[in-house]
Amino acid sequence: MISLRNRLGAANRRLPSWAWPLIVIVIAVLAGNAMYTTGLANNNPIAWTSGIAHSLCRVTCGRPMIDPNVGYITQPFGHLSAMDLLHGHLPWWNYYEGLGQPLAGEMQGASLFPLTLVFALPNGLYLFHVILEIIAGISTYFLGRRLGMATSVATGVGVVFALNGTFAWLGNAVLNPVAFLPMLILGIEMVYDGVAGRARGGWYVIAAALALSLYAGFPEVAFLDGLLALVWAVVRLFSVVRERRMLALRRVVLGGGVGVLLSLPVVVAFADFLRVANIGSHVGSIDGTAVLPNQALPMFLDPYVYGTIFSNHNAVYAWGSIGGYLLAGSSTLAILGLFGPRLRPLRIALAAWILLATLAMFNVAHVRPLWNLIPYVNQIAVSRYMMPSLELAVVVLAGLAITDLATSSATRRLFFVTTTIGLLLTIWSAEGAAPANAGVVVAHRTRIIFMGLDALPFIAIALILLVGFFSKHRVAPTLFAIVLAGEALVFFFVPTAEAPKVVTVDQAPITYLQQHLGESRFLDFAVLYPNWGSQYSLNALNAIDLPFPEAFAKLISTQLNPGMATPRQYMVAGGMTGIVEQENALVTHLAAYQAADVQYLLFPAVAPPSRALVHLGVKLVFSDFRADIYRLPSTTPFFSSPNANCTVSSTAVDRATATCKAPGTLVRSELMMPGWHAFVNGQSVPLTTTDGVYQTIALPSGSSTVTYTYLPPHEEAAAAGFLLGVLALFLVPAWPRLRRRRRGEHVRQ
Repeated sequence: MISLRNRLGAANRRLPSWAWPLIVIVIAVLAGNAMYTTGLANNNPIAWTSGIAHSLCRVTCGRPMIDPNVGYITQPFGHLSAMDLLHGHLPWWNYYEGLGQPLAGEMQGASLFPLTLVFALPNGLYLFHVILEIIAGISTYFLGRRLGMATSVATGVGVVFALNGTFAWLGNAVLNPVAFLPMLILGIEMVYDGVAGRARGGWYVIAAALALSLYAGFPEVAFLDGLLALVWAVVRLFSVVRERRMLALRRVVLGGGVGVLLSLPVVVAFADFLRVANIGSHVGSIDGTAVLPNQALPMFLDPYVYGTIFSNHNAVYAWGSIGGYLLAGSSTLAILGLFGPRLRPLRIALAAWILLATLAMFNVAHVRPLWNLIPYVNQIAVSRYMMPSLELAVVVLAGLAITDLATSSATRRLFFVTTTIGLLLTIWSAEGAAPANAGVVVAHRTRIIFMGLDALPFIAIALILLVGFFSKHRVAPTLFAIVLAGEALVFFFVPTAEAPKVVTVDQAPITYLQQHLGESRFLDFAVLYPNWGSQYSLNALNAIDLPFPEAFAKLISTQLNPGMATPRQYMVAGGMTGIVEQENALVTHLAAYQAADVQYLLFPAVAPPSRALVHLGVKLVFSDFRADIYRLPSTTPFFSSPNANCTVSSTAVDRATATCKAPGTLVRSELMMPGWHAFVNGQSVPLTTTDGVYQTIALPSGSSTVTYTYLPPHEEAAAAGFLLGVLALFLVPAWPRLRRRRRGEHVRQ
């Protein structure tokens, strides 16, 4: 024991004072993810977003995350992007989804985001999320210190935001930009503090945070977070002495401008894709009117008031629409934080943000249409994507409240009043959820767990009340911080415990397709759901995404599966009903599937093909306990020519060799989109389309080598803007020194 104490003392002397809070935040994040950190659970989303995996569960086979796009998009696209980058290719295009579509421009795959490289590792998704959570926690810690919070309090709020409700529940790209919201606001605070002296580094932090939040891959969240940062910047600008405000404003604008320049490669690729894309619900008539059901409000303070994720069939819509939670303990202290004497304008602004955002999320008093007056907000699902900014606002107010309790007698007098309000709101949450919980049958062991979860918000408030009796003592801020961090940790841990112990992927059908598919495509019948083909380098005709190529959506609705309600979700849904529907479409429109180079059909072993499909001559070529693979009798090759006098061969999707006795045509069954270029014997040739989608070029007589390249149309200009941003990072700091040197030379002359 003495030896251990001596070692800790030596470590404490060696490490700087700011290092220990960061270590605590890292440990808290690893503890929140302890099931994954220790290998006791597996967070591979293929377990519940495909039919090719088997899971071994614990108490229940619940869902560890709300959004299935973590499996359809985040994991496979992240892995594909990482492998492209590691092989020296910029991930502009995805050959493995549908007829092919932009990869970086799709955004949700975060293809150009530096952290995406970790998806090359077997546990990449776990590492990706953990690193984002640590960044969020550390940034919030330094923000808290800038706002005058004690080290222990800033550490506590850092842990709470690192383990926030969005990180805990969603799993998909929605959470990626969240880590950079506190960093962006920290940069603003650094600028405002710096103008009083010679510190100039704050605008660097603004530029980095803004660029990274956009590269992170979910522009809607980045935009809403940016609105909060803008409000913060305006309010806090008036804390700067009058004669320094313009300097502070220039530096904030400089940071924002450089951040935009640095993010141009991905923003421009996204904008180019949007011009030819189906954006689904992201229109004013749908997302502009979407709101949370009243049923979701109790979940803000009591996250598992309806049980764990999707465990209550009466609350399915609430689970599918919500974007995180606030927690009872943090919210209770946040109420107290509204009344502190210091940073009064900021507190009012954060309270107004929380109130107006919540009213918009539920459209109380028709507030949502007022938000839609802000450009682009009417195309964003505010009801879901606003939550991260609320989580940070609540955490900051809670940290300020703890700071006030240590210094203000007026705050201590208000403490029991505001805590009582928080307790009453939590009781109301439990009572409000009672009708949806009535009649829901769960196993006895599960019911005990749910009762424990129901008690946690009240335990947190009780502990806050208990610590409040000792609020005059020096240890009280640390105890408050521990209570808030503990509450966040326990609630964050809950969905990870729902993850399966073991996930076993049936690799045999995947391996067969990898060995035989070549440049052709397979059609999935609820085995390897979209877009898992991108994970395994398999060309799948099925796809689900937003944005989605409009040309492919039209082909689906007119030739592949006419009448399909949502062609941007070209996948089998609804169990056997969905399988039968897709079989009927295949039988009826076989020629269209052959033109799309579909060669293999992937069926569940328990659902053999229909007689009509068998009569087409499909042949069983692979079978195991989980999946059967059938081959169509004929298909159009990936590269083909309608001219009998031309022969075509290829060994890659971007290169072909053609020999024609007379001028002919070459058809490539890849989606035509602005940015594609074709070259015959090194010379650029015009690209046209067949059926409005497939790439077509003219071939000369004789032998031709044809190559294809893709680059988003305006990417060269975007690259120039990016280089200008990089140049600004070096030139702006050097500019004052150059000016002083020139003045000195002028004086000497």
